[in-house]
Amino acid sequence: MPEQTSYNTQFFVGVVENRMDPLKLGRCQVRIIGLHIHDKAILPTDDLPWAVPMGPVTSASMNGIGHAPVGPVEGTSVVIMFHDYPDNQQPVIIGTIGGI
Repeated sequence: MPEQTSYNTQFFVGVVENRMDPLKLGRCQVRIIGLHIHDKAILPTDDLPWAVPMGPVTSASMNGIGHAPVGPVEGTSVVIMFHDYPDNQQPVIIGTIGGI
């Protein structure tokens, strides 16, 4: 019988601080509540990792094929999970949280 692997996934909430992705992939730099310090003098926005947006299954998400939504803007609250949990260095935006 094959060995079973157990995955422990955690979800986080963060706020988008920068969406000017130099690679133009739709990534955002997100300050994650409870993970990143709030003080921008200690952890500047430029030092936050780039979070990759999860696309819908109706989008190819490659080679310029698919949707081109505006996506989250600075100040948008987002839900994050990590591709590399528990190292938490490769964030994935899985959705936005409505707000004013």
